[in-house]
Amino acid sequence: MSVVKWKTVSFINRDTPASITIEEIDLDTCFEDNQIVVEVYSASINPIDFLLHKAAVARLSSANPKAYGRDFSGVIIRKGHKVSDEWMIGDKINGLVGYLYSPHGTFSNYLIVTPEKTPSMTHIAPATKTLTTSEYNEFDLSASWPLVFGTAYAGIFHPGRDWSKINNVLVLGASTQVANCFVQIAKNHFHVRNVVGVCNENSIEYNKRFGYDYLVAYNNNKTVENVKEIMITKLDGEKFDVIFDSCGSSDFLPIMNDFLKPKSTNSYYSTVVGDSVFDYESVNTLDLLKLRLVVQPYRRFKPWRAYNYYFNMCYPNKDVEILANEMLEKKQFKPQIDSVYNFEDYQKAIDRAESGKCKGKVILQIKKPIDT
Repeated sequence: MSVVKWKTVSFINRDTPASITIEEIDLDTCFEDNQIVVEVYSASINPIDFLLHKAAVARLSSANPKAYGRDFSGVIIRKGHKVSDEWMIGDKINGLVGYLYSPHGTFSNYLIVTPEKTPSMTHIAPATKTLTTSEYNEFDLSASWPLVFGTAYAGIFHPGRDWSKINNVLVLGASTQVANCFVQIAKNHFHVRNVVGVCNENSIEYNKRFGYDYLVAYNNNKTVENVKEIMITKLDGEKFDVIFDSCGSSDFLPIMNDFLKPKSTNSYYSTVVGDSVFDYESVNTLDLLKLRLVVQPYRRFKPWRAYNYYFNMCYPNKDVEILANEMLEKKQFKPQIDSVYNFEDYQKAIDRAESGKCKGKVILQIKKPIDT
């Protein structure tokens, strides 16, 4: 039977809760000649999902449903006759879709994708199977990394730095999922000599396993002093080539020259958040506008700044998936999952991700594989 119920988690505006919308579709006719239909098995939650929900002001938003979800994994069940043989029915795939306010996202049992317009999509790496546990299957793991790995990738590659010449890196917010990917790329792919991480003192043991050479706690409000001590005692006084901020910090901005190598060496300060930590439970539209329209341009383009500043975002890029799969096959990258929720428990999954207390990605499991 090709007529099925298409279930999607969506909202109308910031005043309406997320809910499951249902419509009927015919799987044999719902796609174009250049499209595929994916039966989604797992999807992961990203801050952009609930930030967009909070930013949808009722007076400025349409009355159309706006879907949750960007990362996904699943199986191709239909394909148009113009789709390349790279994508075949039965293939297990994962990736990232770039919809903004679309009526259908990846928090859905089906996803219609145009491969030639979706560069951030790949086949699930066979090595992913070796990482599965009784709690997490290969679809859960494959849905957990596309956006965060892509964001870390942007922080490494987009500034155009030659990483073969980088010795010292400082990571602010070492416990975030983006930082988790960043340190694994830096240490396992580029073999950076020293990666120093800043995190909560309770997370130091957890973060050690991912390759940080040194970890310091921020709890005593002496982040700057603690990093300075590491520089002096462990790095022989050598400054950092890169400071990567994945949590939102302004601690080092006024004293950047004390920690970052000269601008002439192509050193840089890179952030994925901005100058301050987001409180995802209370962030509003004005916060988002301030970040994008004021803070980011001011930091990046002010002519008298003495250091290179980059505000990074995940851009659709096939090279991201190529590198991730390569590292998975070489056992250089291990995605981290915090928790898995059933599709019907989507609000619990959203609440968990929004709490900011996650150690790894929050996964929404839409369909459980038969062989797990």
